[in-house]
Amino acid sequence: MNEKQYLNYLKKNNYSINTIITYKSILNIYKNDYQNITRIKNKIKTHFNSPNTAWTHYNVICSYMRWAKDKRLENLKEIKLPRISKVYRSVFKKSFLIKKTEIKAEDSEILIEKKIIIRFLFETGIRASELKNIIEIKEKTLKIIGKGNKIREIFHKIETTKLMNDFKYTTKTLRLWVKEILGENYTPHSIRRSYATHMLLAGANPKMVMLQLGHEKIETTFRYLNLSFEQNWQIYSKFL
Repeated sequence: MNEKQYLNYLKKNNYSINTIITYKSILNIYKNDYQNITRIKNKIKTHFNSPNTAWTHYNVICSYMRWAKDKRLENLKEIKLPRISKVYRSVFKKSFLIKKTEIKAEDSEILIEKKIIIRFLFETGIRASELKNIIEIKEKTLKIIGKGNKIREIFHKIETTKLMNDFKYTTKTLRLWVKEILGENYTPHSIRRSYATHMLLAGANPKMVMLQLGHEKIETTFRYLNLSFEQNWQIYSKFL
């Protein structure tokens, strides 16, 4: 396996540090079995008791094979993976975000910075790793370098953006900030998921939301639409 070259490829294509660490860890597990596709499949199957883990391993190996132009990829795709059960992940409403990020007279400078960053993430829907990749700011739009080194232009609220300082922290620090301001149930990705859910429920054009999030497929965007049982019941009741 050309692990080092592949990881450099991920780095050049703007994958987050945590993602690269995860990929490296998984590739090491399969390093000694890589030449034998049957052994790769069997090792993935050992994780079937944890469907999320099995799928993660499968996706990492597939990604590596695509990069390496390994013709055995189609063979690997024949494996039947366990079904991942539907899990409700915590999302919040816009009113909750506004209340939690309200700037008060007694707030310290660092607390104000935390609140502004969190509000900015919600207003744009960008990935946490993209905070350091803002390359141009206009009144209504800004340009960022996203996953795969792709530049996209997205909408933002200049009132929030102009209050921001350059983000010089790690994603781990940002994760701690989110839990401090919003609560233990939330992560930076919860903000992105909440943005998508809020926009789609409010009637935003799905394609606009897709472009804002930097997704290549509309199916990915709709997977971010995270509704609780009660929300689904309200939608059902509205039409029947």
